[in-house]
Amino acid sequence: MSRAARFGLSIMVLLFAVVTQASAGPVKVGYVNSVALMEQAPQADIAKQALEEEFAPREREIRDLQQAVQTLQNRLDKDGQSMSEAEHSQLRQQIDQKSLRIQQKQSDFQDDLNLKKNEALGKLQQTVLSAIKDVAKEHGYQMVLSDGVVYSAPTVDITKLVAERLKQMAKGKN
Repeated sequence: MSRAARFGLSIMVLLFAVVTQASAGPVKVGYVNSVALMEQAPQADIAKQALEEEFAPREREIRDLQQAVQTLQNRLDKDGQSMSEAEHSQLRQQIDQKSLRIQQKQSDFQDDLNLKKNEALGKLQQTVLSAIKDVAKEHGYQMVLSDGVVYSAPTVDITKLVAERLKQMAKGKN
């Protein structure tokens, strides 16, 4: 959905809420910068660190294989002229096999990493949404807007309140 469409939809929802709530009193509307919350949330740092720890051994293994290929390639470059045809062919075959293994391991690594990143992002989004809902309920907001807002006055920006809630939630899990 384009930004203009999201903005239009946000305005329509806001106007509908204002009209339907007119008889019930003023509508308390808040705004959150969801991008900032996703970047600042302590849970994001925790997830990033967990991913780094989980994938570090595989990354080291790939680097070690690359170093082994480089060593073999250096040997081939240095001693290739003085090797027999069989030795040269065998060394070239080892290099090719290891290079192929590296490519496969890199591909598997990237696929697994992307999958885990997407899982972590989904969990983070759910945590941020939960914190937004908690803060909205606690402070009496009938509506909280996010993406597509062109302007929000500082008095309706509850991003800092939600960020603090995320910090509290992160401390509670540790």
